[in-house]
Amino acid sequence: MTEQMGKQVDLQERVRLKTASRDELYSLTPPFPKSNFLMELSNACNHACIFCAHQKMQRKVGKIDQKLAFDILQQAYDLGTREVGFYATGEPFLVPELPEYIRKAKEIGYSYVYLTSNGSLATPERIRAVIDAGLDSLKFSINAPERELYKFIHGRDDFDKVMEHLKYLNQYRNESGKDFKIYVTGILTRYTEKLKDEYFKVFDGLADQIVFKYVYNQGGYMPEIETYLRCESDTAPRRRCNLPFDAISVTWEGYLSVENADYENMLVVADLNKVSLKDGWYGEKMTDMRRRFLEDDLGGTLCDGCVHRCLRPAKPLTPECSQIKEYTFDDSLVRERVQKANL
Repeated sequence: MTEQMGKQVDLQERVRLKTASRDELYSLTPPFPKSNFLMELSNACNHACIFCAHQKMQRKVGKIDQKLAFDILQQAYDLGTREVGFYATGEPFLVPELPEYIRKAKEIGYSYVYLTSNGSLATPERIRAVIDAGLDSLKFSINAPERELYKFIHGRDDFDKVMEHLKYLNQYRNESGKDFKIYVTGILTRYTEKLKDEYFKVFDGLADQIVFKYVYNQGGYMPEIETYLRCESDTAPRRRCNLPFDAISVTWEGYLSVENADYENMLVVADLNKVSLKDGWYGEKMTDMRRRFLEDDLGGTLCDGCVHRCLRPAKPLTPECSQIKEYTFDDSLVRERVQKANL
């Protein structure tokens, strides 16, 4: 094997396309998740990614109550969960207390604590703070491998800054000797799906693994993605979803949601300010959503449009937890950005 061929094989081993398929978990009462626990510390974000529903969000921007967050972390751990990520619809580095949450999770006993960030706010000082608090992995979401396309997709001209932060993350791992993982993820759109080789070149030596995901309609919030951004190679007629069966998704308000990207709280099944995590996860509303997934009976829910990749009318599962009374579709933001870019 030549040196170049060997390098290509190594790169392929460090790259994967993330997909969802875990049929063995599909039941009304699946085991409580040992992993796949996302806690939204805040829904604030400093980027405006073209595929993200955050740009249209009407929900109030806020930050989780720390006492409640610590209590939910303990409840999940006592129920058997051992991994937690501190992000969902927002940018985790906007939360000054981020290292405190990581430290608390490690004190409780979590074996794996992780973040996904756009990386623009991951300064050397903040990187050192989260790594020293015990972070096990940090993934940078970089959705184009070059500056101009990055600016179009992220809505911010931060590519060079993010690259510097990624390089420092690697530098600090070498200097500190700490054992943590560094990942890069790319949400593939029709503008980037043929640029995987560029990712290999740009991030060679800077990531332990590159994870690609097909752009999707953000849990039903962004059906216009099917028209403007969907990859040509993504030919699946419907989306697979494991979330009702193996995921804990907690919003900054303390709500338990079916979906970790529930921008308008339309998929809330329980208020953890009032009920325990166990009662919420095995409660009537979550159990009914599992039944509806099993029977493909999702009409009237946001999940219907997501799974079937189309626009479907939807109302919130728990109306008192959402500012949206009925989902309405407006593709103007994405349409105008695509037309203006003329790519």
